[in-house]
Amino acid sequence: MTTVYWLTRDLRLDDNPALQEAAKGAALVCVYMIDPRWFEPGPCGWSPMGPHRWAFTWRSLMALDAALNTLGQQLVIRWQRPEEGVPEVVNTLGAQRLVASRPAAFDEVQQWQAIEAALPFVRCDLVETLTLFDEADLPFRLDALPDTFSQFRRSIEKPGLTSLAPLDKPAALPAAATLLHADQRLAGPMPDQSETPFAGGEASGVEHLERYLWKDQSILTYKVTRNALDDASASSKVSPWLSAGALSARRLAAEIDRFESEVDRNESTYWLYFELLWREYFQWYSRHRGRELFLSPGHTGQHNGSTDSGEFRRWLKDSATHSLVRAGRVQLETTGYLSNRMRQIIASACVYEGHFNWRLGATWFEHFLVDYDVASNYGNWQYIAGVGADPRGGRVFNLEKQVSQFDANGSYRKRWLKEP
Repeated sequence: MTTVYWLTRDLRLDDNPALQEAAKGAALVCVYMIDPRWFEPGPCGWSPMGPHRWAFTWRSLMALDAALNTLGQQLVIRWQRPEEGVPEVVNTLGAQRLVASRPAAFDEVQQWQAIEAALPFVRCDLVETLTLFDEADLPFRLDALPDTFSQFRRSIEKPGLTSLAPLDKPAALPAAATLLHADQRLAGPMPDQSETPFAGGEASGVEHLERYLWKDQSILTYKVTRNALDDASASSKVSPWLSAGALSARRLAAEIDRFESEVDRNESTYWLYFELLWREYFQWYSRHRGRELFLSPGHTGQHNGSTDSGEFRRWLKDSATHSLVRAGRVQLETTGYLSNRMRQIIASACVYEGHFNWRLGATWFEHFLVDYDVASNYGNWQYIAGVGADPRGGRVFNLEKQVSQFDANGSYRKRWLKEP
């Protein structure tokens, strides 16, 4: 049996249940689709895929291809819409099976359904690779997902539910099926220069985690330092690899547990797992809400604002905007990264200071963030705007208070605004 494995946000060999499932056939083709729509400007002028994430993704793809080569495989990369390209590859090969990672967002689910419909005589299987738990392991039905993160966390922790154990990377893979056409590695857009400090690829993510956890042991102070605006060691910064699937959430949870067993356990080590649960909540929230994750004002209808994208762009760059927000804008657009605290500050300012619809900010983040995750990004913007999970009227951050707490000496603003 020939299997096509369509990779999306699972660019790794370690703890990859979809790869393990796809490897059960006699022949295997691993394929990745570069969707041209990623680079087309949307209604706000920003394309879904910005320069920082594309540079990170491209390097992750090249690293994965090299890793697959060591196992006698390769990554077939095509510049094509998945709903057209995936069936084409399957039919060209005469493959009997298609395997992919279970999608988290409404548009991705629709895409998968279109692919299934185009392959009525092919077995199409989805495998969970993004989350800590499988849906069957959750202590509630997905349509009864708790309304707040706190309720979700208690429902997970009270019965002592632990994340699934990660799988080791495969020692061998089936032979690569021969494609009928020689030129299957179609040309795509090469990434532009990016100043993001993150290097894509599974090995890079493993090295980063090793340094953070085991060499520097920075996890021991995570809860104390995580709100720092611009400190390389203040937080784990594993999010780019998690978002691309170059690092597994289950592997990270297992490493935290191992660290607590072998080195030390304190409130900070727990808090990194706490943040993993926060990410987990939004993965399931996205699947539960479907299209509503992208709608304004969300499913509770508490907040709306200006949808004028031109006005929003002017507001972002206007000298009248608070200097802390302007500094955050420069950092985001230059590097593709912001601390969690700065993301909250900027989101609050967009919604409550600028009086803009939260979706403008979510679209802006989607383009520039190197660690963009559809569920976390849109879920957290809804959360700040008070229109999504736990809608308590929104989360308003007092900008002067944030300055006094996190940038009293002005170092963050001086760095990014180049002010004396």
